[in-house]
Amino acid sequence: MKFDSPSRSGDTTSQMKTVPAGGDETPADRMAVHVVWEIGLLLLGGGVLFALTRSTGGPFAEGGFTAFTAALAPVVMLACAMAVSLRVGAVNLAVGPIALLSAWMFVDASSSGSAMALAVGLGAAAFTGIVLATLTAWLRAPGWAASGAVGGAIGLWAGTSGDPGAFSLADLPGTGALAALAGAAGISLFLGLVGAFAGIRSRLAPIRDTPAGERHGRGGLVFLGVLLSSSLAGAAGVVTAWTSVPDAGAAGLPDPILLTVLALGAALLGGTSLMGRRGGVCGTVFAALLVLGLMWLAEARGWSFDPSWIALSAIVAGFLVTRLVEAMNQVDEVEAASTSRAGSVDDLRDEDPRDTGSYERYDEDLADLGSGGDPWTNTGGIRTTGGIPKAAPAADPFGASGAFDDLRDGYGTRFDTDRRYGR
Repeated sequence: MKFDSPSRSGDTTSQMKTVPAGGDETPADRMAVHVVWEIGLLLLGGGVLFALTRSTGGPFAEGGFTAFTAALAPVVMLACAMAVSLRVGAVNLAVGPIALLSAWMFVDASSSGSAMALAVGLGAAAFTGIVLATLTAWLRAPGWAASGAVGGAIGLWAGTSGDPGAFSLADLPGTGALAALAGAAGISLFLGLVGAFAGIRSRLAPIRDTPAGERHGRGGLVFLGVLLSSSLAGAAGVVTAWTSVPDAGAAGLPDPILLTVLALGAALLGGTSLMGRRGGVCGTVFAALLVLGLMWLAEARGWSFDPSWIALSAIVAGFLVTRLVEAMNQVDEVEAASTSRAGSVDDLRDEDPRDTGSYERYDEDLADLGSGGDPWTNTGGIRTTGGIPKAAPAADPFGASGAFDDLRDGYGTRFDTDRRYGR
C-alpha cells in the first residue's frame, strides 16, 4: 500500500489514497473454491488408489506401492513444473522433451558414476531452461511458441542422435524413489503456500493482465519461473530413467508427448488456471495421484481404450476447472466500487454536507480584532470603549427590535396580582 504525498497547491489538506502494491486492484482470490475442490480430489484419488489395491492384474499388482511411488514422483515433478510456468504466464509445453533430454544425457553419462550422470542430466535441463527463459522473458515471446520451438528442436535432435550408451547404474532403491516423491510433493506444497501470499500475487498480477508481447516489468520473475520449470522437468526425466528397469542394458527413456499431456492435465485439474490465476496448495499433488491412478486402473481392469486418453481427458476437465476458478473469483461491481473508494479522504471532503460560508463573517471580525482594529463600529446605538462595547445609561437595547414589548406591557411579573397572572 502506498500513500500519496500531500498536495501543496490549492488545497492544503493532506490527501491519502490507497494504491494497491503492484497496481493490482483485484481483491484477494477466494480460497474456498480451492479448498473444496482439493478435498474432492483427495477423496477421488483415495478411492482410485483403494480400487488399485483390489486389482489382481496390472502394474500395481506386479510392483505394489514401490512401483506406484516410483511412477508418481516424476508425474508430480512434471505437474509442478507445468503449474509454475502457468503462474508466470509462460506455459512450458516443452516439459516432456526436456525430460527426455535429461534422461538421455543421464543414461549416456551413467558409466562415469552417479554424481557425474546427475550433473550432466540436470545441467542439460538447466541450460535448456536458460534458453527458454531468455526467449520468454527478454524477447517476450509467448510461452507456447517459445516452448514449442525448444521442444521441436529437442525432438529433432533425439531423432538423429540415436540411442544413448548402456545404463551402468543400479536401479534406484525404493527409499530413493520415496525420497524423490517426498521432495517433489514438498516443492509443490511450498510453491503453493508461497503463491498464496498477497505480495506474490500482486507481483504476478501485471503478468496476467498484460497482453503477450508487451512489457510488464516482471521479466525477472518470468525468467526464474521458466528456469525452475525446466529444472523440475529435467529432474523428472532423471527419476524416470533411474527407476525404469533396464532390459539387457537398454535405456528406459520416457515418452515426451505423453509426459507433456500428463503434466498439463494434472496441473489444470489441480486448480491452476490457464489464465495465470494461482491454484490451491495441494491440488497439483492430488490431481497427479488421481490421473496416474486412473491410468493404472484402466490397464489393470483391461479397459478397451488406451490409458493415455485419460491424461488427455484431464486437460479437458482442467478447462472446466479453469472456468470454475475464474468464475468464482470474478469481482462484484458493487464490492469493487466500495473497495476502490475505501480510505480516500477526498470522498469525505467532497461530500461534506456542512455549510462553512456562514462562518466567514466571524473569521473576518476575529482577524480585525487580532490586528488591533475596531470590529464594533456598527453597534446599533451602543457606546463602545476601545474594543469592548458598553451600554449607555439611557439606551434601550431592546427598543429597536420590539421583540419584548409584550412582556414589558402586557404581563409584568408573576407576583403582581393586578396583572394577568393574578386573574
